[in-house]
Amino acid sequence: MATQSGSIKIINAALDVHGDDIILRGLIDPESLYLIQTDEYQREVLSGVKFDGLVKAFQTGKKVQDVTLGMRGHRVREHAEEHTYYLQDPVFSVDGLQRISAAIAAMHEKPDTEVRLGAMIYFGTTQEWEKEQFVILNLHRTKVSPNVILRNMRDTYTVIGTLYSMSSGDKVFVLNDRVCWTQRMRRSDAINALTMLKTIGFLHSHIGPGRGSSIKDLVEGIQQIMERVGKNIFRENTRYFFEIVDICWGIRHASYGGSTQLRGSFLRCLAQMFSSHNKIFFKENHRLMVDADTRKKLKSFPIGDQNIMNLASASGKSAEILYYMLIDHVNRGRRTKRRVEVGRPAPPDSGDSRSEEDGANGDEEGEE
Repeated sequence: MATQSGSIKIINAALDVHGDDIILRGLIDPESLYLIQTDEYQREVLSGVKFDGLVKAFQTGKKVQDVTLGMRGHRVREHAEEHTYYLQDPVFSVDGLQRISAAIAAMHEKPDTEVRLGAMIYFGTTQEWEKEQFVILNLHRTKVSPNVILRNMRDTYTVIGTLYSMSSGDKVFVLNDRVCWTQRMRRSDAINALTMLKTIGFLHSHIGPGRGSSIKDLVEGIQQIMERVGKNIFRENTRYFFEIVDICWGIRHASYGGSTQLRGSFLRCLAQMFSSHNKIFFKENHRLMVDADTRKKLKSFPIGDQNIMNLASASGKSAEILYYMLIDHVNRGRRTKRRVEVGRPAPPDSGDSRSEEDGANGDEEGEE
């Protein structure tokens, strides 16, 4: 039986009831794959070796993991004798966008490909529910970029929504339209969302828990910080910190990967220096302020030196060395007015170094 107009056909299907949840399990009719919709919480369709491998898997009849779909409604037409269901309300991909896209690509390349892709379909879903499921399904999967996970948290956590809006529409912000919130970095991106979040966490770590070991802990900790200092001051501090980086070393024309000042370790060292010496660099209302003399000192820090570049691309002990080199440089020549105490504060711990940042940009297919 052909797919009915506008309906998604599920064959060899059966209902599975769990409490109040009614789930439909079955195979997606190949003609129906084109009707499955994608919402903004998904990452983009990828390409490369992993995706090509999925295409090949469909073309050679290998088993591919089932996808998860959500239908925003309850209209279903059933043909019990044929074990076939027609989903008549909009259906969205919750988990499996790459597999669905690869199945379509496989049929485009070889029209005689017999695609078999299983699905688990939830009824009466909403965008909010689907987004939550997307985060749950992908939070601990290393192949999905943390940037995508963070982007999908922006409606749940005000702090993420604030940073997202700043980098996606605040023309005054030096990083406007230059923060990666997707799976892959664009040429125009300066840093990724995870690096920005960790940097701002370190900057305010004297106020609250800004160094969470997991994405969820990190976000919740920095959310607490923003609630303590207030949204306006949090925004001002974020904007001002990156303005300092721009004034001293440049951001507007810097490129990701080749700019020392945009490396995660370097940004955290600078942020930690300000935070550890908050009596110098923060006013009583938690507002960041860096004096002209310190800005002048920072501007002469040799970020083009190969040793500095190597340290900024690493973590652990390398980040600790870089941290104290930065403090030593700021203190140089200040015999009577040393404003930054060497050895007092704890140095930055390891974080999204070169390898972690690359992982945050992840271009592998993985799960969706």
